[in-house]
Amino acid sequence: MNIPSDHPAGDDAHPGELSPADMALYRELAEHGPLHVQELMARENREVLARSVAVLTAAGLLRRVGADRLAVADPADVSARFLRRWEDRVQATQLDLLRVRGQLAELALIHATQQHGHAGPHLERLASLEDVTRLLDRHADECTQEVLAAQPGGPRPAAQLLAARDRDRQLLHRGVRLRTLYQHSARFHPPTVKYAEEVTRLGAEVRTVTGDLARFIVFDRSALFLPLQDSPGGALVVRSPDLIAFTVQIFELLWSSGELIHKPREKSFVQGIADQTRRSIVQHLVQGHDDRTTARALGISVRTCQRHVSEIMNRFGASSRFQLGYLIGRHGPLEQEGSISALSLKKG
Repeated sequence: MNIPSDHPAGDDAHPGELSPADMALYRELAEHGPLHVQELMARENREVLARSVAVLTAAGLLRRVGADRLAVADPADVSARFLRRWEDRVQATQLDLLRVRGQLAELALIHATQQHGHAGPHLERLASLEDVTRLLDRHADECTQEVLAAQPGGPRPAAQLLAARDRDRQLLHRGVRLRTLYQHSARFHPPTVKYAEEVTRLGAEVRTVTGDLARFIVFDRSALFLPLQDSPGGALVVRSPDLIAFTVQIFELLWSSGELIHKPREKSFVQGIADQTRRSIVQHLVQGHDDRTTARALGISVRTCQRHVSEIMNRFGASSRFQLGYLIGRHGPLEQEGSISALSLKKG
């Protein structure tokens, strides 16, 4: 029986769920200490044991002692690598769910617009930035319970941060719960991080997410502000309970998958952000979006987006975007292995 090396090649040699046989072998080695390989080979179920040794070693749960014995490793030391595949799969499923929910919310908004027009009790169209600011301030003054805000686009301009800081301070001093979502790129913008630190000290909660993020703000789950696509600075104010409930569900799902903006920027965490960003870029490539559209959706610069695309092409072994599209179509943008690097291993 060949024993795999302690460190399998590549970061994506992740096993699936551990079988009862895998668990039993780990328990035996933990209870009775290192076992000789010859002893395992002499057993009747040596084929099952060989598979369990391979799985546990690939997961980093077994290590070699000398040349011919196996011992257990501390699961705490390898849990992050072992669980990454499952976390990636959950995140991919959540993103798919988000997209479907977002599409349904958009369709519901279209339906409501056709039924009621752009005016009436459920919808109010504000074409000017001055009108939007005035109504935002009024709702902020009247808010008593909660504000949910999604701010895409990466770093925010200094003027916006200054205006938001004053309004947020007033809300927090009145005991209003304030939760804000940014995209991960905001972590690398010192003024935005400083603003987040200030409001967090006052009781606000700030998280960042990867991938697409629509801009919106909800006051007390009774008024939803959405930007107008055909009128920069304008907004559509939605008071339909059904549409607001859709938006809140999307926010809560994003919130549960987000990371605290003050989470330390360890190398592994920063690398994880880069991997998530590349997966989102792959999704946009599949949908036929250009670099500018993709960069705007993910809150990154066009140059950063182009650099990621180049890295993705290299990992797939593609010499052109046309070939990259073919390879993505052949293997799928997010297979169960859960990472682009795993896909690149299969391109042959």
